[in-house]
Amino acid sequence: MKVEWRLFAGAAVFFTVTTSVYWFVSYEDAGTTMLGASVPAFAFIGLWLWFQHRHKKPRPEDRGEASPADAAEDLGYFPSSSAWPVVLSAGAVVLANGLVFGLPLAVLGVLLMVAGVFGYAREADTKA
Repeated sequence: MKVEWRLFAGAAVFFTVTTSVYWFVSYEDAGTTMLGASVPAFAFIGLWLWFQHRHKKPRPEDRGEASPADAAEDLGYFPSSSAWPVVLSAGAVVLANGLVFGLPLAVLGVLLMVAGVFGYAREADTKA
């Protein structure tokens, strides 16, 4: 995680400089705020990765003498393909439109989202 925390810390520094330059050049509030909001986002992720790097044993990617075989391990569980995430995302789209166009459409969106969540959870439970 040595490379990752440095990458995110560098991005936080980059956006700090970019935000400062943008403010002094344009004096525009909205763009400065949006650029400035990215600074704590990158900084928090970089800080978390730095803590993880310090408290865990080094990964093969972090050691210069490691070989590709050192990183070969169980990659964990990967879910199979399913149509339920499509139902869930369609429900989110319908809900967003319902918030604009009216309550009945929003209720339909929520029902689709609930069906997508429960359908995917039930499908994952039966395949485990």
